[in-house]
Amino acid sequence: MNANSIVRSRSYLKLILCLSLLDIGCGGSSYSPPVQGPPGTPLVASVQGSWELQLHSEVSPNEYTGLEANLSQTGTKVSAGAPSALVYQGTTPLLSIPLTSRGSKCDSGAVGQVTVDGTLTNQQLTSETMTLVLTETGTLGTANVTASATTDGSSILGGTYTIPAACGFPADHGTFTGFRDSVAFAADVYSGNLNSGADHIVANFTSTANSFDLTVSGTDNGAQFALTGSTVGFAVNLTGNVGGKAVDWFGLYDSTYNSFLIYDSNDQLVGSLLAGAHP
Repeated sequence: MNANSIVRSRSYLKLILCLSLLDIGCGGSSYSPPVQGPPGTPLVASVQGSWELQLHSEVSPNEYTGLEANLSQTGTKVSAGAPSALVYQGTTPLLSIPLTSRGSKCDSGAVGQVTVDGTLTNQQLTSETMTLVLTETGTLGTANVTASATTDGSSILGGTYTIPAACGFPADHGTFTGFRDSVAFAADVYSGNLNSGADHIVANFTSTANSFDLTVSGTDNGAQFALTGSTVGFAVNLTGNVGGKAVDWFGLYDSTYNSFLIYDSNDQLVGSLLAGAHP
């Protein structure tokens, strides 16, 4: 079994565990206390933070949409927009491995914009209903996805979504799930062989506090390089030069095994980077 298959299967196992252990959470996420609304209103569970959300089509069962979002919350209102939200398409659960494309179905050639607007209702002490409208805008047009689910502030279970015909695609509907997780990869050193072993990479990731900025410094076959970009949820976008060649990398982070899958500008897998430097 290759490294990509191991990451895929273990990531899928993580999703099953997360959905089974609703009250425990997963991936290092911590409990967030309820948010106190105006006097006389019930407590509201906090959903602010980094989320890995997934939409699974029931019309086309092999299609998954991953939504990475750093959600902001004010009272019962939830939102995320550029650069704190992005989507990508895949054919398997959780991290949508293998990746089929970055962006939404409304994008063509370039990745468009995604915004999330939501409302929390039916507040209880341990759960409430979260309704989200995901607006995807690209060169092919705009699509509005409406999703609703129950959440305890750590996981989203039993959700559904609908999307009308848009951007040249037929109407769709399906299930909506997700979990919140702490992403803490900046303290480790990652290494691996990319491009069929042609590039041996050793890299350090550094994120900027209170922003989505990200820098990566390291070596490629011993030669130094530096990349800049951003991070949203479990995804990273990086550009720069490696080994004298321009790169536009998209990475998906697996917090269970502390590793990245790296894709090129054509959404082709070029390899994985694992925690721990290797000479």
